[in-house]
Amino acid sequence: MMAGLAKRLDEQLERMRLGKGRHEAQLRLRDGSYLHFRHDRHTRWVQAGGGGENGLASLLVVEIECFELKNGRLKVQFGDASTLEVWLGVFGRLHRRPG
Repeated sequence: MMAGLAKRLDEQLERMRLGKGRHEAQLRLRDGSYLHFRHDRHTRWVQAGGGGENGLASLLVVEIECFELKNGRLKVQFGDASTLEVWLGVFGRLHRRPG
């Protein structure tokens, strides 16, 4: 069962977008904020945008311990040891798997 910060992200997740080449992903949250991830063989970073300092993305980004973006699947692990894996399936349908 998913707990903690991963559950909070899952509950507020509205959609996921992948960049060309699938090295970037953006998770759009219900409050209008977003988490932007980049992972390739040279770089790995995540940043929050939208929603200002009080947006959920700004609160979550500092709690992300590590993440992996591979083949269009994004796995995020938080400091409370909760994880969430998301990916786009057929016709852009968003899939989730608690970790």
